[in-house]
Amino acid sequence: MKATIKVKHLILSAAVLLLLVMGSLMAFSRQSPNFPIVDQATGGTLSKQEVFQRIRESKDEQKWAFIRDYLIGREGAELTNSYDVYVGPGTSEWSSVTVEGEEQTPPIPLNEKFPYLEAYVESGPANLDLAGAAVLLSYYYDGAGQWEKAIELLKRAEERLPATQLYAAQRVKLREAEVAADHGEMELFRQISADLSRHFKQNQDAIMEEKFSWLQAKYLGGNESIQKYVMETKKQAESSVQGAGQQSAVNSAQPKLLKQGLQELAESSSDRLPEVSGTLKRSDGSPIAYAGVFLRTRDQLQGSLQQDEPYQTMTNEKGEYSFKGVLPGSYQLYLGLELDQISGWTWPTESNDWVHVGLQDISRDCVLQPLLELVSPVNQKTVRDDSITFAWEPVPKADYYDVNLGVRIHSGSFSQPVKSKIETTRITVRTEELYHLIGGVSSYSDQDGKMITDPLSLLGFSNPDNRFFWTVNAYDKDGHLLTRSDGYRVGSDKIGNLPFFYLKERELTTADRVLLGGNLDQAMKQYQQAYKENPADAHSLHMLIVLIDAQVSEHRANPSASFNQENAEKQQEAYLKEMVRLHPTPGYLSRLTDEYYKKKDWQEYNTYFKLYEETAAGESWYTDLSTHGMAMMKQGNLTQAEALLAESMEKDPTHRRVGQYLALSLYREHSFKTTKQLALLYPDLASNESNDWERMVDDMEKEAASDPDYDKALYKYLGWYVQDQQELLGAWLRKKDHPYPAMIAFIQALLNNE
Repeated sequence: MKATIKVKHLILSAAVLLLLVMGSLMAFSRQSPNFPIVDQATGGTLSKQEVFQRIRESKDEQKWAFIRDYLIGREGAELTNSYDVYVGPGTSEWSSVTVEGEEQTPPIPLNEKFPYLEAYVESGPANLDLAGAAVLLSYYYDGAGQWEKAIELLKRAEERLPATQLYAAQRVKLREAEVAADHGEMELFRQISADLSRHFKQNQDAIMEEKFSWLQAKYLGGNESIQKYVMETKKQAESSVQGAGQQSAVNSAQPKLLKQGLQELAESSSDRLPEVSGTLKRSDGSPIAYAGVFLRTRDQLQGSLQQDEPYQTMTNEKGEYSFKGVLPGSYQLYLGLELDQISGWTWPTESNDWVHVGLQDISRDCVLQPLLELVSPVNQKTVRDDSITFAWEPVPKADYYDVNLGVRIHSGSFSQPVKSKIETTRITVRTEELYHLIGGVSSYSDQDGKMITDPLSLLGFSNPDNRFFWTVNAYDKDGHLLTRSDGYRVGSDKIGNLPFFYLKERELTTADRVLLGGNLDQAMKQYQQAYKENPADAHSLHMLIVLIDAQVSEHRANPSASFNQENAEKQQEAYLKEMVRLHPTPGYLSRLTDEYYKKKDWQEYNTYFKLYEETAAGESWYTDLSTHGMAMMKQGNLTQAEALLAESMEKDPTHRRVGQYLALSLYREHSFKTTKQLALLYPDLASNESNDWERMVDDMEKEAASDPDYDKALYKYLGWYVQDQQELLGAWLRKKDHPYPAMIAFIQALLNNE
C-alpha cells in the first residue's frame, strides 16, 4: 500500500499516528485534550544517501531541480517549513517534502542540507528559492557566531537577483537589515530601511510592509525615539494622501498588536524594547542545536506557522536563542524540530502557556522530557470485563496524573478526560462510566461534498467495533505538566507499547446498528421505543440525548421549518433530568446547570449545581467555577461571586471572565487603582480578540478625572450590570451622545464577553 503525506498537516484537535515503512517511524502529534489518530503508510523509496547521490551526479539544471524538490520543497526554504515537526502549546504539525510521482524523501537534518543550499545561493537559478535559501542559511551562520558571513551571503544573493525578482530581493534585504541591527550595525540598518521605504512607496506589498513595520519597531532606541515613531505613525494614518515626493520614515500600515505595543512603550519611561531569550535542551542537559524558535503573536495562533512571523530565529550550537526588540504583549513559543531531535521526547507545554512581555527582559528555557510509558491496555488488547484498569510507568516528581480516552471517527478522532488528579500509576474504571462520556457532534463530507453527521461520534465509547486509544499526562504538585505519553517516536527501539485497545464488554443493539448505517431518524425512533419499553435503559436514554444534539447541530447548519428546536430542547432537558436520576455523572449535571443558567432559573440551577459539586468530587473545571460565580452575582450574592471569580482567575490561565471580576471589584471597592492592578495581574487570554481590560479601566479613570459625578454614575450603571438589570442597561446603552464613552465601552465589553 502506498500513501503520501502531504506537506504540512496541521493537527487542530489531536494526536496523529504516522506509520512510515522506512525507518519504522511512529509519530504522535497532539493537541490536548482532543487527539485524532490516523494510520498512514508512505510509499517512499528514496534514502537520504540516494537523494544526495542524485544531486551530486546531476548536471546543473537537473541538480538545481533536485535541490529544489528534495531539500527546499514547494513552499520554499523557510524556517517555518524546513523542519519535520513543529510543536507549540497544545498543538503539533508534521511537515514533509513530496515530489512528483509518489516518491517521499526521508527526513534530512537541516545542517546536512546547508552545503547544497549554499551552492544554490552561489550558482542556482536567481529566483525566490534562492532568496529563501539565503535567508535560511543566514540564521544558521548567525547562530554559529558568523554573522558577518551571514550578511555577506545575503548581499551576494541580493546581487544575483534580477530586477524582476523584487519580492525576493525585499525578503533578502529585510533579513540583512535584521542581522545588521542585531549586531549593532545601525548605519547599515538605517541604509537598508531607507531603501526598503522607497521600494514600498513604488511597489506596495501588504505582507512585506507588515514585516517591515515589525522590523522598524524592534530596533527603536530611546523613549524619545519611540514616542516620535508613534506620533509620526498616527500622523500618517490620519492623512489620506501623502505629499508628492515626500518619503515615509515609518510604515503606518501596522497590525493592531504592533500599534498597541508601541503605544504602551511610548506611555512608559522605557528607553528600549525588551529581549526574550533562553535555551532549548533535553532534560539530560544535551542542547538542541539549530532548531527553529518562534515567538508568535496572539492574533496568529489559530493557523499554521507563516513565513511572515515577526519573531523567528534558530538556536545556536549550544541550544541558545534570543529575540531582540520584542513589543509588550502576550506571546506563545513554538519550536521547529527534526524527528531525531524530538523522537522519544516531548515538550511539556499546554495551550495556556504564555510568554507575557512587559518592559523588562525575559528568559524562557524550553526543556524536552522523556515520553511517559504506558503499561496496559496496549497493543490492540481486547477488554471484555465490566471494568478496565489503566496502568503506566511512574514519572519522577509527578504528584498526579490525568487519563484521557480517545476514539476514531470518520473525520479524525476525539477524546475525553476519564479521570484527573490520580495519585497512583493505575486506576480501575467501570466500563459503563466510559459509555456515558459525552463527546461533541462531528460531521464529514461525502463524495458529493454534502456534510454528513458522523454516527461514530454519536455512539462514541459505546461502540465495541471501534478502536480506542488512551493517553496520560503527568503533573507536579503545582499543576505544571511534566510529560505525557503521546509524542513522536522514531525507530523500533523507541516505539514502546501502542496505546490502542478494543472495549467489547457490550454488544451493539439494533438501534446502534441502524445509527451506524447512517439512518439517524430511524435510530431515534428505535431508541425511543427501547426506552419506553425499559425506563432503566440508560444506553438508549444517553443516545436520545446525543441524537437531539445532532438534530440541533444539523438545524443550525441547515434550518428546517419542520424541526422545532424549542420542543427538542425541552425534551432533551427531560431526558437529562431522568438520566441524572438513573446515572448521575458530572457531564450530565453540567449540561443541566448550563441549561438553567441560560434560562436564569436559579432555583433549578442551584439544585443541580449542588448535585454537580457532590458528583464531581473536586474535579470541577474552572469554566464551571467562573460560571457559578456569574450565577451568584446574578442572584445578588456578591461576596460569594467575587470569591468564586477570584478563585477562577487562579485556576483558569486564560482568565476567561476577568472582565466580570474587574466589574465586581470596581463596583464594590470603588478603586480604579486596585482594579487596574487586577487587570494587569490577570490579562484576558481567552481568545485572539480578547479585550484590553487594563486600558479600558485606565480610560475610565481618565474620564472620571474631569467629572465629579462620574463615580456616582459608574456605580449606578455597573449596579445595573451586576444586578442583571438588562432592560435598564439596554435602554441606557441605546441612547445617543453619551457623556461617558469609556464607561460605555467597558460595560458593552462586559455584555459581549458573557
